[in-house]
Amino acid sequence: MIAVISCSHFPDDERIYHKEIQSILDQGYSVKYFTFAESKIDLSGINIIHLNYDNSETSLKTYLMLVEEELINDPPKVIHLHEPELLPLAVKLKKAYNIKIIYDVHEDYPSMIDTFSRLKAPLKDIKIRYWKLKERRFLKYVDEIFIASPGVTNSGFFEQGFTPILLENYPLKKFIKKININSKKKNSLIYHGNIAPERGISELIKSISIIVKEMPDVSLSIYGEFRTRSYRKELFKLVDLLKLDNHVSINNHIKHEDIWQYLRENLIGVIPFNVNSLTKINTPTKLFEYMAAGCHIISSSVAPVKRYDARINFFRPGDVSSLASSILATLNNIVEDDILYNQAKVQSIYNWDKNKKKIKETYSKVYK
Repeated sequence: MIAVISCSHFPDDERIYHKEIQSILDQGYSVKYFTFAESKIDLSGINIIHLNYDNSETSLKTYLMLVEEELINDPPKVIHLHEPELLPLAVKLKKAYNIKIIYDVHEDYPSMIDTFSRLKAPLKDIKIRYWKLKERRFLKYVDEIFIASPGVTNSGFFEQGFTPILLENYPLKKFIKKININSKKKNSLIYHGNIAPERGISELIKSISIIVKEMPDVSLSIYGEFRTRSYRKELFKLVDLLKLDNHVSINNHIKHEDIWQYLRENLIGVIPFNVNSLTKINTPTKLFEYMAAGCHIISSSVAPVKRYDARINFFRPGDVSSLASSILATLNNIVEDDILYNQAKVQSIYNWDKNKKKIKETYSKVYK
């Protein structure tokens, strides 16, 4: 049995559940899936038991204790964990039962600290160094490392003898459907993902207030989870202040399989990221989703997006006027060949099917 454990992702997270767990199940392994989220979703099924603990009712400390009890009663052969907060639990169980550990690194955590921490230098630098030391201490117990982006290095995996296995968040081929430009909503844009200031969402909304003067029927749909409650209030206040209620809709997180219909019906997918330590490293999953769904793509000119062979209209990060100009130019000149080119790249290269072989090989090695 394989224990897949997460403490900060929705149960139906596209990487964890739809891609990795399904790839594991396809190999014939059984899975016990632990999640910590305010959710009623039960993903139990053939060869998978899903246990979710509501984070609005249970503390993280209690969650870890409950997971530990479950795994002591039924020790797995492999623990596949998705956040560094879970490393102490995994190491404790490894010492007791000789369990193998796969550490799945979604983010570059030093970059997250640098981006989100309110501490000033040198305290912020001290916090980053301390985090790296903690991770190094646990890594001697880790058997394999998965990374979601080539820029993720954390405490220096290669220097410690690891060869991290790159599993980029490419979409599943099953979500790729034939593009029909005529079926898309006129002058429509979509943003899908985490909703936070560093993502450039405020700048995106401000750009709509410029665009609407030339294109009165423009619409922007935003889907995702807010990183903070305060930013949620700030964003709704901004929409109200700019009188954009008829042009901007802000929607909660929805199931991964459901987002595709909204992606397909919009003309443009936007990646409005501001420049910071995190956006300089992490590859946005939405890039590949937009490509697969047949959206024209507008993105700030951040390095991770430029890494791929895709046709994208870029703008200067953080520059509202530049973003508005790029959106207007794109809406006035939708190039179907660019959209088809991007989807073909996902079909042939940037798809999850390529990663299944890597997962199979890794589990064949550690599951003994």
